[in-house]
Amino acid sequence: MHTNSKIPFWVAVLINTNIVIGSAFFLGAPQVSLLNGIFAPFAWIICGLLLLPLLIVLARLSRMYPISGGLYIYSLKHLGKFWGFVSGWGYYIGTAGDNALVLHAFSEQLLNFNVIKNFNLSSLALDLFFVLFFTFLNLLNIEFLERIQIGLAIIKSIPMILVVVALPFLFNINNLFTVTPSLGGFVQTIPLALFAYIGIEACCAVADKIHDGQKNAARVILVSFALIIVTYALLQTAILCITGASPVNPFFSIIPMLTKNQTIIALGNSVINFAMAASFLAGFYGMFYYNNWNLYAMGSENSILCSKHLVKVNKSQTPWICVLFQSALVIAFLLITTNINYLMTMCDLGTTIAYFLSAISFLVIFKSFWGYLAIASCGLLLLINSERLFSP
Repeated sequence: MHTNSKIPFWVAVLINTNIVIGSAFFLGAPQVSLLNGIFAPFAWIICGLLLLPLLIVLARLSRMYPISGGLYIYSLKHLGKFWGFVSGWGYYIGTAGDNALVLHAFSEQLLNFNVIKNFNLSSLALDLFFVLFFTFLNLLNIEFLERIQIGLAIIKSIPMILVVVALPFLFNINNLFTVTPSLGGFVQTIPLALFAYIGIEACCAVADKIHDGQKNAARVILVSFALIIVTYALLQTAILCITGASPVNPFFSIIPMLTKNQTIIALGNSVINFAMAASFLAGFYGMFYYNNWNLYAMGSENSILCSKHLVKVNKSQTPWICVLFQSALVIAFLLITTNINYLMTMCDLGTTIAYFLSAISFLVIFKSFWGYLAIASCGLLLLINSERLFSP
């Protein structure tokens, strides 16, 4: 039993990118094309740059505190117990809401397969089954987490590889000009694009589980972020060149554009459907694992009730009570609502509050220009999320 195992640098990068790249991009890419036309790739870049000051701030804080807890610890150490409590629970509950959203999206995707339809299961029944299944997986060790994440990364890359392979055959320059971009369209894009970046900071929660975490946690954040921005921009460009601005999911449009053979189309799109489902699982599994350590950190600081129980670990060095608590919270969310807009808003708002408090913590320490820029970025995020929260 490797109780002292650490997550290697490139595996941590893989987990971070697995959490972020996938479901949000697969679902959001068509709408980003419709809203921005030829400027769609730049929408991803600009929204990424809006978050860059915050990521630089979090990277520097992760070097100072290479321990479990991440954003909660930053606020606790420099703003006090109350704001640490607000940050920790805001992030934890927001992330649990995100986990509920992603898992439900996976169940909905799974119901597209005839073999699943034959069992006459509801999406909620599938939700509950997979919460319990991943509860079990999260009780296992880091080596198992690595293997699963590598496997899911390979599977979820299939739609992206298809886009790259099809581009030389289906490239049409006229597709870039099928929609006239507008400022209003870009503004509508911001919540979609920002949601697709949520989770990039997740490795802060397990800095002490990453090999040489004091140095590598910050590198994981910045390397992952660069890879994600480049991937989003290039894939969006390729999709736009192939299908133009279309409301139809481009990943299911490509194979019919390459062949008229119905058997190949049916089989190919089934594989794409499975790969997209895997992207939901990759995000859920990674974020679920990281979020357990956020609760563990709050227990370690004796800042909540039953703290002494939250820090108990099993033979795999996993905080098993934290795992069970998060499972119960995700199930509670799913029983209350499966409305994607509600869960997305809850996720964005909770995590943004934690971002904002971390940026203030950074300013308390450094009085740096990056800190002011990070606060401005977080202020914009809070404004957008508050408007969505109270909009009909």
